[in-house]
Amino acid sequence: MSRKQRLDMIVSILEEKATGSQLELRELLAENGIEVSQSSLSRDLNSLGAYRKPSADGSFIYQVSDEEQRKETTIGMQRRFYISVTGVATSGNIVVVYTNPAEAQAIARVIDCAGLDGLLGSVGGDNTVICVTSDKKAAIDICEQMSSMLE
Repeated sequence: MSRKQRLDMIVSILEEKATGSQLELRELLAENGIEVSQSSLSRDLNSLGAYRKPSADGSFIYQVSDEEQRKETTIGMQRRFYISVTGVATSGNIVVVYTNPAEAQAIARVIDCAGLDGLLGSVGGDNTVICVTSDKKAAIDICEQMSSMLE
């Protein structure tokens, strides 16, 4: 199953059933034949612009932003990346992202929220972000995606 299909399934589930936790959502996905780790689900929810809001009974449920809000968020992330990132390099399954001083942690957050396929996580220092990927191919693909945003 592709990532897009998984995201579509998440949106479908959240629109059909009041879901208040990631654990509950993971169980509902599993019932539909989709096994996903908590970290991947968290990235998926971030990329969908999902947030928790109070329901009528006082509990909290996930709500997904509409397509226009997601598009605005994506454009904002790309703009932030373009302004703050000065270069990208790869070595093995690591992608190194160079930023302006004091911007690496914000860029690490942008990268983590982007839900890139093969990205395991990123850590931001002062002016450098280290991204760990699942393998060398994923690192090369992610590096190419990031490089294209700098052009």
